[in-house]
Amino acid sequence: MSYILFRCDASLTIGSGHVIRCRTLARELKRRGKEIVFICRRQPGDLIHLLEQEFRVLELPEQPLVASTELEGRELYTAWLGCTQEQDAADCIEAQTKAGITKASWLVVDHYGIDATWQKSMITGLTDGELSTKLLVIDDLADRNHIADILLDQNFFGERTSQRYKQLLPRHCLQLLGPHYALLAPEYSQLHPLVTTRTELRRVMVFFGGVDPDNYTGLAVEALMDPALAHLEVDVVLGSQSQQRQAIEELVSRRPGTTLHYSLPSLAFLIVRADLAIGAGGTTTWERACLGLPSIVVALAANQLTFAKALHQEGHIRLLGADGRVTAEQIRSALLDQVVKPCTGEECSKLTDGWGASRIAIALLGVQSMSLRQYKESDRSLLKRWTNHSKLDYVEFLQEPTSPTDNDQGCQQRLISAKQRWFIAIEKDGCPIGQVIFNAQSDNNKNGVKEATVNLTLDNCANGHRQAEELVHLSMEALESSLGSPNLAYFARKEFTKKPDCASIIPSPVSFNQSQSLGQSRITILTDKGSWFNAYIPKLIIALWERGHTIRWIHNPSQLAQGDVCLLLSCGRLLSAKQLGMNRHNLVVHASDLPKGQGWSPMTWQILEGASSIPLTLFEAAEALDAGPIYLQKRIELAGHELLKEWQELQAKMCLELCLDWFDGYVKVVNSAQTQSGEPSNYGRRRPADSKLDPYRSLADQFNLLRTVDNKRYPAFFQLKNQIFQIKVTNRRSINEE
Repeated sequence: MSYILFRCDASLTIGSGHVIRCRTLARELKRRGKEIVFICRRQPGDLIHLLEQEFRVLELPEQPLVASTELEGRELYTAWLGCTQEQDAADCIEAQTKAGITKASWLVVDHYGIDATWQKSMITGLTDGELSTKLLVIDDLADRNHIADILLDQNFFGERTSQRYKQLLPRHCLQLLGPHYALLAPEYSQLHPLVTTRTELRRVMVFFGGVDPDNYTGLAVEALMDPALAHLEVDVVLGSQSQQRQAIEELVSRRPGTTLHYSLPSLAFLIVRADLAIGAGGTTTWERACLGLPSIVVALAANQLTFAKALHQEGHIRLLGADGRVTAEQIRSALLDQVVKPCTGEECSKLTDGWGASRIAIALLGVQSMSLRQYKESDRSLLKRWTNHSKLDYVEFLQEPTSPTDNDQGCQQRLISAKQRWFIAIEKDGCPIGQVIFNAQSDNNKNGVKEATVNLTLDNCANGHRQAEELVHLSMEALESSLGSPNLAYFARKEFTKKPDCASIIPSPVSFNQSQSLGQSRITILTDKGSWFNAYIPKLIIALWERGHTIRWIHNPSQLAQGDVCLLLSCGRLLSAKQLGMNRHNLVVHASDLPKGQGWSPMTWQILEGASSIPLTLFEAAEALDAGPIYLQKRIELAGHELLKEWQELQAKMCLELCLDWFDGYVKVVNSAQTQSGEPSNYGRRRPADSKLDPYRSLADQFNLLRTVDNKRYPAFFQLKNQIFQIKVTNRRSINEE
């Protein structure tokens, strides 16, 4: 079994924030079927009992803590670990070995006392020959080196956000930065679009974290004793590690309209009904922001102060100051200001939509499934984030300058334009991870054909999981359904305006010999609806967009429109003379040495015949089956062990290469076309019955048949003793991957 390990600590000195946000992520990963194990050091206020209610926890032995009252900066954070990094790593490896945990797919580290020294030791100890452990580091400080594969810093630092980790991370590290990725419980994403703008101050929430050693909770309640604030209802929340319970209870008893809450599982319902919060600058900052709650903030730690200042400068919070330098009088004065001129909280709600934990889970595990939905009013901040490049946190690809203006009213006017269609790409659970924007061009409708530009943006969290191709697939389907009609066909066009500071999933337009290549053309791709080959079409579309072509992808010949080239790829239907006449060229790729092997499933039949070198032929379609002139040929070389998915991958890759070679070398290729010659032969359709095995023959004798079966659609089977038995065929590598 492969685990996801978390290394984090809580204590009366460290606080609870690291453990709480790790628990939020762990819950999301567990919901996605992963086995979670926490590694925590035993110390006062460690919250191990809290984690044990949901997860397996490996305890590290308690260490005598160094007095940290006079320490600051890196010396302070090193003291939090309780020992050297080498000793801590050794303790972790010993604990997991005793627990029988020998490998992990991911190691998640959220600890200010840990850097690349510890990380190298742990990764080495966890990695075996079959599985390489990857590292997610959660950090706020940007003050030490990491060897992370992914780094999460959910804090806001204005223009500095994207620059803080330069020189501290390996080049391959994916940086997920800002409150867009804040680790919040799932109720926040559900409530985010429902919260209305605050218009008056009636209720205040007070919460200063799990520990609050300097009793700012008490100072806030004292400030609220002012007669001018007596009309306010107040919710006071104490954390599980609070040492001030008795004093706070006494204060609350003296103030009417004040309710005291202990160790709540979630603050969401209090935040929703409050009009103002008084609190610290930790993780709760993003919970308040997500639900649009204006906040008066005291930074309780040095690491909170920097991003709290940035939030204050941008108008997202009101920062009173840092720990030890804020008085009850300052809090009272800030409250009186809010009574006179309440803050709406509308701007802070744009910082995060509450889906951060899902986005981090996607970065680790990939997208469960993707679909498109229509734009909603609550998506406005997402569209501005993805369309108006803010130098932060996302990968933009196929970028085309059709973005709305920074002005919200202008954005809304564009959204309701009849020439535009806006979609949000969402994961299975509803998490937004990208956008699709179509702009119908105003050129004249000619022969029922028009063009639309398409803008596709994929959030950085989904980069590296082949989601670019899936988004292209969905966008082409959406183009047909949203803009197309029986009398009007739209071809999608891309323009490239690559922006600085923006990592692009696809490169700039490719360089090729323009004197030989086919000029910008309208290309239709026609495939069968349920074909296995459809998974590879988005790669071809991206490559053709790079070459300046406009594309349409359809599944029925009746949808054909006037164009230049039609690619019939994995298409089982013959075109009529009229349909062939709609394009200058109609190209087919067939896996045989034509005219030999015309007909159906030629690759499969030749594998059954024992072939190890199979030609792939690109030719011009004609009314007769597989009979047109040949343009190009390549050969697929097989080792003899490839199963269905493996040789289909080889076939698809070479098919795409042939198509692009045809476009890039158009002039020479077309002029050198060869008429088919030789004696033709034909293959028939394969049926499910063709997957039948003979139980009295050896598997070795029938191995080529096993190589061609589809475990889901037409599995291998045999009959014996009046029973039918199915066989699932896979190789050892695939079993390990499962």
